[in-house]
Amino acid sequence: MGFFNVIKRHSESELDIPKSQNTSNPTSSHDLYIVPYCEEYNSLLVEAAKLLHEAGNVTSSHSLGRLLHSKADAFLSNDYYDSDIAWMELDSKFDVTIGPYETYEDALFGYKASFEAFIGVRDDKATAQVKLFGDHLQVLEKNLPMDDIYKSEDVTSAPIRVIQLLYNSGNVEGPQTVAFNLPNDETIVKDRGTSMVLLKNVSEAKFKLILQPIADVCVSKELRNLVDFESFFTHTICHECCHGIGPHTIKLPNGKTSTVRLELEELHSAMEEAKADIVGLWALKFLIDEDLLPKSLLKSMYVSFLAGCFRSVRFGLEEAHGKGQALQFNYMFEKGAFVFQPEDETFSVNFNKVESVVESLSREILTIQARGDKDGARMLLQKYGVMTPPLQRALEKLETVQVPVDIVPEFPIADQILCESH
Repeated sequence: MGFFNVIKRHSESELDIPKSQNTSNPTSSHDLYIVPYCEEYNSLLVEAAKLLHEAGNVTSSHSLGRLLHSKADAFLSNDYYDSDIAWMELDSKFDVTIGPYETYEDALFGYKASFEAFIGVRDDKATAQVKLFGDHLQVLEKNLPMDDIYKSEDVTSAPIRVIQLLYNSGNVEGPQTVAFNLPNDETIVKDRGTSMVLLKNVSEAKFKLILQPIADVCVSKELRNLVDFESFFTHTICHECCHGIGPHTIKLPNGKTSTVRLELEELHSAMEEAKADIVGLWALKFLIDEDLLPKSLLKSMYVSFLAGCFRSVRFGLEEAHGKGQALQFNYMFEKGAFVFQPEDETFSVNFNKVESVVESLSREILTIQARGDKDGARMLLQKYGVMTPPLQRALEKLETVQVPVDIVPEFPIADQILCESH
């Protein structure tokens, strides 16, 4: 219910309208009430729905037309179930994601979704190459490093689409995403699973302009050649896959059925990002051991992950990805998987320890989620999701060489089309 509604107060509404027009219930004992997005943003959504219907009428793709029409209907009804199923089943060269999805902006409980749009062209070759990951979600779930009682036996294989991004808008502030795993509505996740979209051109730009320069400054010289795009992109895929496995709908110790999001509230986003990251690293090792991925990734994935820690922490510790990444780096540093080299103030990976430390942290986060243990999540984040001297020193070094924190995509083709349409 919370995803697509605005919460208001009767007492505040009464201040904005004359008494003669006040239709609120004066006898109600509850000050709070909800307003569906379709009412709160009616004028905007009516216009957006009209345009989506028009686009749906002219496309030659049945699948895309179904998505556009169902999403237009959802904008006006506030019921997004059918349109999200249509999005998951989209089979079109032209890829569209639009609607209220991510909840990062809701700092109070992490429930309320914000509107966003991503438009791209499907990369058919890359999409075929990543099918392996979506097909093995149940195997990964079965082997997750947590007690069997918490594991699901009906994980649905996840469709994965790789696209070249043409345009994005809406809730795209903060870190420029390289991929997303949707929908977030646990009802759909339970019924149908999730679907993933990977933005390959954005990933390539981030690797070239940010991750590689970070590695040149922060990773020990003898390991820098192990930082490569294949490892970075493959871990991104596993990260998104791991949003779809592990605890979602859970049973609490008192027997009540709930969800991880409802129980962890404002801590959910940081914990979920940390889970997807570290369990994604565990999943890579598992798939390598099963001979499903090349053994050449074995060392490069850990070193590329180390460089990625410094990239994400620079988003800030108030942001979910940054806080979750700080948690992982500090935990792995404390346990000896990451090592500081004082002679040149760089970091290296202890390959004798890193595998067991990754599994240990994966187990800890997954168990906290499975139990809906908000106190446990708070303690873990308070201990590790903070700025520590090793992290601070790495960030200071990056400031001296002015490595950008993030990229800001430019969309010349889309801008030209928008300009010509006005």
